Amino acid sequence: MTRLSKIQRLSLLAASTTVITGGVLFPVTAFAAPAPQTATVATADAATHWTATTDKLSGITAELPGHPQVQKYSENGVEARVYLVPTDYGTVGFVVYDTPNTGQKDLKGCLQAWLDGYNQDSRSADTALASKDPQEGTTADGQPALDSALSAGDGTVGHVRFVDLGDHMIQVVALGDKGSQQDVDADYLQLLNGVQLPSDGSTQSY
Repeated sequence: MTRLSKIQRLSLLAASTTVITGGVLFPVTAFAAPAPQTATVATADAATHWTATTDKLSGITAELPGHPQVQKYSENGVEARVYLVPTDYGTVGFVVYDTPNTGQKDLKGCLQAWLDGYNQDSRSADTALASKDPQEGTTADGQPALDSALSAGDGTVGHVRFVDLGDHMIQVVALGDKGSQQDVDADYLQLLNGVQLPSDGSTQSY
């Protein structure tokens, strides 16, 4: 399996049995590898028009560079939906969790579980993904957020963000193969800038 294929197939994989955040057990299967890409799945490229994708249950909308592969999960009483688009450099997408009445989430715990899961499949230290300078903060609207750059010894690059929205939590991720830093950065920023919440109808950078 090439590194690019691994990025596409395992970008939302986590290893631990559960992710404990704010007293609730999140469904780790929501981080599971998406179905293998087939010839009928459109891959995003530079000419792809970004279009809005709406998570119907939460009303959260984000723009993606193509039609996403979608997976739905329900475990430990938590619902989650994964929206992932393969690109010519790797993958970009987001996850929406339903988290009513759970209190503030352990975003660092989510990041570590995600990295542990990704690296469980790594065959050498060179392919192990690591976070770079994770930063806790808030979005423009004041929601708790955790951001981290990602890298591996083989040149893999990326970004991930977890945002606690109270009744929901969003994970945004972009990963790319060696030499794709510019494309990864641009698509990740465009995805963050295109997130829209149902409360006010405005588009915000998350």
